Amino acid sequence: MIDNIEKALIAKGIDLPKPAAPVASYVPAVEANGLLHISGQVSMHDGELITGRLGDNMSLEEGQQAAKA
Repeated sequence: MIDNIEKALIAKGIDLPKPAAPVASYVPAVEANGLLHISGQVSMHDGELITGRLGDNMSLEEGQQAAKA
């Protein structure tokens, strides 16, 4: 299955960044009732944390790019 995911990402030209090292003790993901809850993941670009709030100081396009990161 992992091979299929990797091949699909390559075919779509998506290069995932390396995940940030954890700074605390937490469970990164928990599946409950068919939903995956993610914790402790942040959006980074060129080694810098992406921060902001949609509609406040971040456009929809910027938010989409942060979500992809």
